[in-house]
Amino acid sequence: MAQETKLKRKDLKEPDQFLVASNEFLDFITRNKSVLVSLLAGLLVIGGGFLFVTQQKSSESLKMESLYFQMTQLVEDEKELTGEQLLSKLKSLLEQFEEGDQKSRARLFLGDAQYQNKHYDDALASFKMVLDKARPGTLIFYMGHSGMAHSYEGKNDFMNAIAHYKNIIDHPGESPLFYTYLELARCYELAQNPKNAVLILREMQTKFPKHAGLEKVNLSLKRLEG
Repeated sequence: MAQETKLKRKDLKEPDQFLVASNEFLDFITRNKSVLVSLLAGLLVIGGGFLFVTQQKSSESLKMESLYFQMTQLVEDEKELTGEQLLSKLKSLLEQFEEGDQKSRARLFLGDAQYQNKHYDDALASFKMVLDKARPGTLIFYMGHSGMAHSYEGKNDFMNAIAHYKNIIDHPGESPLFYTYLELARCYELAQNPKNAVLILREMQTKFPKHAGLEKVNLSLKRLEG
């Protein structure tokens, strides 16, 4: 039969520790009631503000994604618009973006449309605005320099195009460098500098020995070297 725990006289005289702790806690709350109420109110304000800002950012992000989608739809339906009308509508949508990565994407999109419509100076201005805020090695950096290079090629300014292709190679990040090298070699050839074009193509044979597009490199070398 289990033994019952016997309470000693001393145990009966000592105060219950749980009740003591509870009383001390209630006493602390009573004495610091105003401070605790202010602290709780502050936490609620901060929490509410954080939720409000988060919701605002989410709403702005969705709005800009909607604007970007409208830009893509305009280009897909460009048969209904002249080049000038298309570019005007794209610019109008771009102006509604908040500054940030989404606006940089939209500027790239506008720059590409300007390039396709042979508005090379306007395209250069759009791509430069992207590059002013792009970090080296990022996809935005790659696309900005690539857009600048192609726009300079459109103007037959091959030396400036070469400079932008080299900038991509100097800050590669995760860029598909094989085709950047190929475009660089083509630019050297167009700039009447076949010697440097051959050097770039030879470098490609070393850097990309197993690339699926290497046959293009070999054919270009055969043509340039006679």
